Amino acid sequence: MRTVYAACLALLLAPPADGGAWLEAPGKGFAAASAAYRQTGSGAIRELGFYAAYGITPKLTLGVDLNQNADISGHAMIIARLPLRAGESYRLAIETGFGGNHYRGQWALMQRTTLSYGRGFGTGRASGWLAIDAAYELRNSGLNAIWKLDATIGLNRPGKAAPMLQVETAKPESGRFSYTLTPSLRYPLPAGRELIVGLEHRSAGNSSLGLKLGLWQKF
Repeated sequence: MRTVYAACLALLLAPPADGGAWLEAPGKGFAAASAAYRQTGSGAIRELGFYAAYGITPKLTLGVDLNQNADISGHAMIIARLPLRAGESYRLAIETGFGGNHYRGQWALMQRTTLSYGRGFGTGRASGWLAIDAAYELRNSGLNAIWKLDATIGLNRPGKAAPMLQVETAKPESGRFSYTLTPSLRYPLPAGRELIVGLEHRSAGNSSLGLKLGLWQKF
C-alpha cells in the first residue's frame, strides 16, 4: 500500500514544465520558446519569448528569461530559484532575477523577485497541477515598479493533448491594471517536446485577441 501511495504521490506532484515552485533536478533542464500574434485597434503586435532553466544543485536552479515585443520593448534577465518548502501537499519557492529592459532601444537595469506556490492534484480519472506566482518588478533602473500575479492550471494526459489555462495580471504603480487569459492545449511530441497552441485575450487599455504558439523541451 505504501508503494502504491508513493507512486500516486509522485504522479500528482509531477512538476509543470514551466517551473514555478518546482526546481529542475541537478543536471536536468527545460527550455521554452513562444511566439504570439495579436490584432489590436492600432495594428498587429508580435511578441517573442524564450525561457530556459537548468538544475545546478537540489536547491538551486539557474536560468534565463528573454522577451521581445515587436521592435518596441523587451527584457533580458538571469534568474535564480531557491526552495522555501517542498512538502507532500504543496511547494513554495523564491526566485530572483537581474538584467535589463529596453524601450525603443534604450536599455536600463531591471530586477524581479517572485514568490511561487505549486501543488499537484488528482481525481479519479486525471491528475494535474496548479502554479501561482506573485512578482514585484523594478524596471528602468528602479524608476518604474510593477506588481504581477499569475496563475496556471493544467491537466496531465500522457501521450494525449492536455488542456491548460494561464491567467496573467499586472499593475504598474503609476499605471492601469491589465490582464491576459490564455486557454491552451499541450500536444506531446517525440524526444520530450510539447507543442503549445493557445488563444490569447489581453486587456491593457485596449483589448486584443491573438494566437500563441509555444515549444517546450525537457533535457
